[in-house]
Amino acid sequence: MKHTVQLVFLSIVVLLTAACQPRYAFEVDSIASGEMNTGESFVIISANPEIRESDLRFREAANYIQLALEGLGLFQAPSSATADMIIELDFFLGEPRDSLTVRPHPETYWVPGRRYSVEVPVRNKEGQIIGYSRKVYHEPSQQYTQWEDRIESTTLFEKSLTLTAYDNRLGSSVKDPVQLWSVTVVNTDGSNDLRHYLPFMAAAALPYIGFDTGRKTVVVVSEEDLQAAFGSSSVR
Repeated sequence: MKHTVQLVFLSIVVLLTAACQPRYAFEVDSIASGEMNTGESFVIISANPEIRESDLRFREAANYIQLALEGLGLFQAPSSATADMIIELDFFLGEPRDSLTVRPHPETYWVPGRRYSVEVPVRNKEGQIIGYSRKVYHEPSQQYTQWEDRIESTTLFEKSLTLTAYDNRLGSSVKDPVQLWSVTVVNTDGSNDLRHYLPFMAAAALPYIGFDTGRKTVVVVSEEDLQAAFGSSSVR
């Protein structure tokens, strides 16, 4: 019996922990050329001239992308010269912008109770009025709730990650390499912590690499999804 209670308690703890895990919504938009055989090896380079490939943040983001691609059966080539695909990686944090939202808010009002007295006739056994007494009544306070619209101002930050893959099997001699696929992941909320969101954005992009969504698709990613995509040792 004690063992059963412990198992039930642990199950509840696991469920509550899972429910409390942060979940983030992303818009994913991907396109693909339709080329089935895109190669197996890749290198990841910076698509943004302001972000060097030696930068710590780029290396951290590229590591998540590398893990995601390796999960698809691809592998990182020793150099660009030997890679089947050149994958350009870009990410940025947008400038803060204010967003106005009208939200209903409950307003509660209290109306104090009324106290009053009335005269009550006092009768004898024959039913005749022989006098009057005063009776005091107390009405309880009343609570009323009504909804009022309020305008709320929120500061939002756009966070974006884009992966674009080019065919490199013909080498650098090709002037305009063929674009194989591209995935863009965007999140807009009140956080400006781009580093925290990078692994979540990489996980959101993973199922759509090499596919054409045809439209923007909303994807929700949790901590549990990160561990499934990259392994617990790779997630901060």
